[in-house]
Amino acid sequence: MIPFEDQAGQPIQDLAAWNRSRNQQRNWETLLQILGLRAQPMDLVMPVYRNGTWEFEFAIEAEAVYTVNNNTDPLAGLLNDCNGVPMLTGLTEKSGVERTISTHGADQNIWFLQLNSILEQ
Repeated sequence: MIPFEDQAGQPIQDLAAWNRSRNQQRNWETLLQILGLRAQPMDLVMPVYRNGTWEFEFAIEAEAVYTVNNNTDPLAGLLNDCNGVPMLTGLTEKSGVERTISTHGADQNIWFLQLNSILEQ
């Protein structure tokens, strides 16, 4: 029943706010599907909107699943998998964001950072 907060803590007070929240959820589901192409995401920390960006963390059970060929970037496969995937825009992002995920270049709109590896644990 309206009003309420969505799982990200955003107030839902009308249909427009509900649609924005649902479309953000759809983008999250798309990202989870991409992560799951090569590995089963584990220990998933739900997204938090902080300082104008969405942040989340996850773990995978096998090292190097996102490595491609002899590429030294351990996330190259994930970046390749994400690049060009359609996403919903017009939500809370700044204007001018591409309608597809862009992993590099001037239009980059997603970043991944490897926090640690299995060998470091």
